[in-house]
Amino acid sequence: MRPWRSSGFILAALLLGGGWLACSSGEDTAGSSSSTSGAGGGSSTSTGAGGMLFDGGQGGAGGGHEGCDPQSFTLQQAPPPEVYLVIDRSGSMNDPGATPGMTKWDEVNAAVDLALTQYEDTIWFGLLTYPTGDECDTSGPQVAVASGNRLAVMSELGTAVPAGGTPTAAALNNAAASLTDLGDPASPKIVILATDGGPNCNYFLSATPDCTCTYAQQQHCCTNHPQQCVFGSACLDDQHTLDVITDLHQNLGIDTFVIGLEGTAEYVDLLNAMAVAGGQPQQGGTTDYYATADQAQLAAALQTIAVSVISCQIQLEVAPEYPDEVKVFLDGQEIPRDKTKTNGWDYTDDTFLTIELYGSYCDQLQDGEEHQLTATFECIVR
Repeated sequence: MRPWRSSGFILAALLLGGGWLACSSGEDTAGSSSSTSGAGGGSSTSTGAGGMLFDGGQGGAGGGHEGCDPQSFTLQQAPPPEVYLVIDRSGSMNDPGATPGMTKWDEVNAAVDLALTQYEDTIWFGLLTYPTGDECDTSGPQVAVASGNRLAVMSELGTAVPAGGTPTAAALNNAAASLTDLGDPASPKIVILATDGGPNCNYFLSATPDCTCTYAQQQHCCTNHPQQCVFGSACLDDQHTLDVITDLHQNLGIDTFVIGLEGTAEYVDLLNAMAVAGGQPQQGGTTDYYATADQAQLAAALQTIAVSVISCQIQLEVAPEYPDEVKVFLDGQEIPRDKTKTNGWDYTDDTFLTIELYGSYCDQLQDGEEHQLTATFECIVR
């Protein structure tokens, strides 16, 4: 069973009617209630006005307070996002990077290490590098999606040697199959694709009458891009790759973020289309995909993507009987309710089944650290 986490913070709920109960006679008792909950649910206590403890009993009115009949509700654990890092390890990743003495592969390793150091407990990561061998074969994933995966992912990246082509469509299909077959059905499912070239390795493509060649080596195809290639597998596998990404997004609910490493400048239009088809185009950038030229830009892109997949919504099992009496605390500090949805918390709609945090409070939940979120509800004595 997964630990009691939701996107990196521990959720603690005051169970009313099934645990301890605080009843209010209309006085402001803000700050007088506290709640703690461990990974398995733990125990909850609430101090009412005057410092007295009231045991509500299961579904009871609570400590003999006639007319005080609260409804139980708990904060629903939100499964963490499941994310596959699908990383191009074709031969061109051995080319020099922007950092002196480092290849592009070295820069990818360093940037991924930074991201997983911060978010490995908040986001469930897995790894699929492609191709598997030195041509077009693609299997995987090498590391299945799980919590605390940094060491496993970095070990795999550290031993991999770039070689071969760029079978992007096959790699995406393999990652999606793992998410669909092995993942938690309730978890958001994400693919982060990082590539330094155009997709190829589709043996069903024909090299005639012409194609956009993705290899410069004469033995594989033409030397005068984009004239006729000798082998169809060396042609740009653009439409097939777009079809796969579209299918993942529209039919399987798996979104794809696209990162273009150094070397993808001639494929801008295709990578833009891939990012849009994946349902997660970059916001506010000059391209729809995340164009990166060095380790720092790649690390920044991974940081931005990680933050964006962590939800600030918390599901309630049951709507509270008195929605306006709910108080929400983050690490012991009360979060103001903000109906403008700017900086605080509010219900997402009038069903009162989902709480969302906004502004700086959402930012705090998305920082990769562990937090305690507590909801308390003081019923009304009639």
